Amino acid sequence: MGLHFNKSWKILIGAVSVSLVGCGGAGLETPDSLSQATQGVDGAVTLTLHGGAELNLECGVDSWSDPGATATDGSGAPLTVQSYNSGNDGFGPGPQSGAEGTYHVSYLAHDANWNLAEGLRTVNVRDTQAPTLTLAGETDIIHTCGSNWVDPGYSASDACYGNLTLSVAVTNTVNGWSEGTYTVAYEVQDSAGHTVSASRTVTVVDCPVYE
Repeated sequence: MGLHFNKSWKILIGAVSVSLVGCGGAGLETPDSLSQATQGVDGAVTLTLHGGAELNLECGVDSWSDPGATATDGSGAPLTVQSYNSGNDGFGPGPQSGAEGTYHVSYLAHDANWNLAEGLRTVNVRDTQAPTLTLAGETDIIHTCGSNWVDPGYSASDACYGNLTLSVAVTNTVNGWSEGTYTVAYEVQDSAGHTVSASRTVTVVDCPVYE
């Protein structure tokens, strides 16, 4: 008997899973026939994804672990499910939880007569969180007039994009020879467009008075 691929596929969406059914006979066109197929119509193969057909991961925070899938033949007997790009097979590295993007993991099962069922899972890795920006030292500083003010420093990091310290923009300068209150502003943005800012107040005091 030659290799036979089904032309009719149906997607059954349940409360906690997505079932894809392939049948070698006539097209399954009614809810009744769909229900029967999942209950073991001769020749039907049912594949169920665990954990949902679409998953969202926070970049650099969540980790990817394939929830897997199960399949049964028309008599209800379990079938082997082959995954592709799950990270646990030889067909791709799987979704990368540390890199933004949309990844796909597919699953395939067949019975002894090569009736097939397949499933597709979409994994979205998104960066929805802003970076962190930390100022070293105090945020309110008293500086005695007569010397250069030296910034105590700062650091920035992002769960998805790592160390962003070199990307911090610093605006406003402090004149260490002129009394007054200065506000130094710091801002950093990650590659997803999330921005965080901070500021430091420097007060220059005790400058000599010339009469």
